[in-house]
Amino acid sequence: MAVSELGKERFKGRTRPVVNPVTDTVATTVTEILRNNPDRYGWMIVNLSPNRGYIGFDREVSATKGIPIEAQGGMISMIYEEDGEATTYAVFALNEVAAGTYYILEMERI
Repeated sequence: MAVSELGKERFKGRTRPVVNPVTDTVATTVTEILRNNPDRYGWMIVNLSPNRGYIGFDREVSATKGIPIEAQGGMISMIYEEDGEATTYAVFALNEVAAGTYYILEMERI
């Protein structure tokens, strides 16, 4: 059976990847990088910048209240099977020192 058919069965519909759905730039101030999306079942965030960043689930994300994401390829991901509903929540980020580019991929049901 084709992967597309397996996906239709598992997710009750077709799925698609969405690259940088909100922005690919994370500032030194809080930046929304993923909006709330009840059809999202997983995401991956890669920090391509030369500076460490932090992600979190509210606008209070900071170096003392966030998940660190290392510079130059640091990555974090979530999938519903392990992380539950949190995969659908909005995600915010900020970068240390200077703004930088992130690669953000979300997988959603369409």
